[in-house]
Amino acid sequence: MLLLIGMLKFLQYALFLGILCSIKSYAQMSAEEIRAVDSLKAIAEGNGHDTLRIRAYLEWDNYIYIYDPELDLELNNKIVEIGNKGLADKSTSPREKSIYAKHKGQALNNTGLILIDFGNYFEALKCLQESFEIAEYFNDSLKQSGALNNIGMIYSRLKMPEMALEYYDRSFSMFEFDPASYATYYNNAGLCHFELNDYKRALECYDSSLIYATQVGDYEGMGNTISNIGLIYQREGNLDSALACYERSIEVYLKANNEVGKAHAMKNIGLSYLEIGRNQAAVDYCQLALELGTEWKNINVQRESCDCLYRGYKQLGKIKEALEYYELFYIYSDSIDIAGKGQELIKQDFKFNYDRKHLEDSLEFENAKKLQEVVFSADLKEKQITQNFLFVGIGVLVVIGGLIFRGYRLKQKDNLIIAQQKKEVEHQKELVDEKNIEITASINYAKRIQDAILPENELFEMHLSENFIFYKPKDIVAGDFYWLEKVDDKIIFAVADCTGHGVPGAIVSVVCHNALNRAVKEVTSIEPGLVLEKTREIVIATFEKSSNIIDENTADVIRDGMDIALCVYDTSTKKLQYSGANNSIYYYSKNELHEIKADKQPIGNYAIERPFTSHSIVLNSGDTIYLFTDGYADQFGGQEGKKFKYKQFKDTLQSVAAYDMKRQKQILDDTFEKWKGNFEQVDDVCVMAVRI
Repeated sequence: MLLLIGMLKFLQYALFLGILCSIKSYAQMSAEEIRAVDSLKAIAEGNGHDTLRIRAYLEWDNYIYIYDPELDLELNNKIVEIGNKGLADKSTSPREKSIYAKHKGQALNNTGLILIDFGNYFEALKCLQESFEIAEYFNDSLKQSGALNNIGMIYSRLKMPEMALEYYDRSFSMFEFDPASYATYYNNAGLCHFELNDYKRALECYDSSLIYATQVGDYEGMGNTISNIGLIYQREGNLDSALACYERSIEVYLKANNEVGKAHAMKNIGLSYLEIGRNQAAVDYCQLALELGTEWKNINVQRESCDCLYRGYKQLGKIKEALEYYELFYIYSDSIDIAGKGQELIKQDFKFNYDRKHLEDSLEFENAKKLQEVVFSADLKEKQITQNFLFVGIGVLVVIGGLIFRGYRLKQKDNLIIAQQKKEVEHQKELVDEKNIEITASINYAKRIQDAILPENELFEMHLSENFIFYKPKDIVAGDFYWLEKVDDKIIFAVADCTGHGVPGAIVSVVCHNALNRAVKEVTSIEPGLVLEKTREIVIATFEKSSNIIDENTADVIRDGMDIALCVYDTSTKKLQYSGANNSIYYYSKNELHEIKADKQPIGNYAIERPFTSHSIVLNSGDTIYLFTDGYADQFGGQEGKKFKYKQFKDTLQSVAAYDMKRQKQILDDTFEKWKGNFEQVDDVCVMAVRI
């Protein structure tokens, strides 16, 4: 049974990887991300000021590092190059030097991480040590902590857990409470205790890491920790539990687009199958792991996959293939040379720390700092003197020019005013460009977080094979969201419209999404009315500000919340239950579109709160359910600039309901765009269809 389940999952991952390998990094990004990258690329490669270009390069890198390690390295090298150029330029202002130095430090840290995956530990350590020094100069404890953590990763890769743990502990001592950082620390510390054979302490660390990673939706961190727990089970001989962990970690890595993590998990699955004599399954998984490791230049995956392939083919009696991978295994082992590199790195690291300590303990350190300040002050003073002489010279020339050619003097004065105005306009434009980059980057990061809470397409395909979701946010982030959960034989799905749109709507949507997740776990019975009542209770409690009293009759009550249509489909009885807060549903049965109306109250604070009604219908094969928010019907457009309205929306669904899901979605999209024309989209749009 274990082999059958494993092979089915293998076929699923093999199909996914076959598709993935044929796609370039751009194709893996959303349309919004591609547009953002194109804008940042234009700024980075343009003729603007280098402070703008270096920021654009760093933001560009933040988008692509998941998809393209070679471009990732190239962009960070470019950032270091621009930073070095700006710092060496004597005309660079103190503010600009600060920008160049900070961005260079970040790029060096990024480069160190890339080189760790490439197996180039010497250069990685140099980059991280320089990054640490820059962060230390600016008293940036967060970036110092990051550099120390990454140095710890080098020692962990070299199987030197005591040294790694020392750096992880130093890193941990430098940052304030932050769930994401805590998740990383406990995962790394757990791996060190695992290497020291202290499995109990390792599991304690992994449990803490999972709690913190789940709090912030860090799928990459969750995947790493789950996979590491699998290593403990594997070493203890509990291969069923180990395989379950590795397979679960791959599902989580899919959400994080983490190819290297998937490669490690597949390699571990292959090694597990090797232990129980499933040699062909072991070979198949490690072949996929090797392909991914080669694509992403991860030398540890390549080395361990080749070892597994050598042993697997040897057990299968395929000596030629076994020898091929035996040779590759030793090539990769020689390129790492773990024992030798470990000793050399210790020497390099010791020399770095000794030199720093010696410098800090000497007067030379203080003198160097004072000399740096004096040189910088003298540079400014020299520039001021030069400017003063220049102004005096210009004044003399202006006076002489005024005595000879009064008209010429007036013209020069006008030109000077124009030049100053132009300079001010250019300065303001630079400030606006800077703010635009920062704001766009923040909103796009928020979008990545919001996307992470939406169900994956694979989840819909697994539980509701015939479906479509037409999701069109008004802005980069949205107040509308869709949701799916399965409890026993019941599939629960919903479409919700939270108060507002854009950033405010997105924040409310996260609160409401979490409330739905909690409600399903806490209700005594999976009935849609009960789920909505529990969700309302949680949302109100979250937004409650009972202590903020304005006067004796008025309280500052937050009335944010959501309208929602929630369905519960029992796969064993084909019975559908529905309850709605202001959002009705339509269902198509026997060539007719029917409506079930919602209760006229929202999820949130409301003057009169009533229980939500649960409606029940029995569906036949081929029937279709439609859930939607008000964005489609409220869109202005057409020749007269009027709303689309629900009647026209209902007629549109009636006309397309017999088509397959893909065609229905395309017609809805085309109809919406044609109606909207040149009008601005007024609200988020979400329409979900499920065919039984």
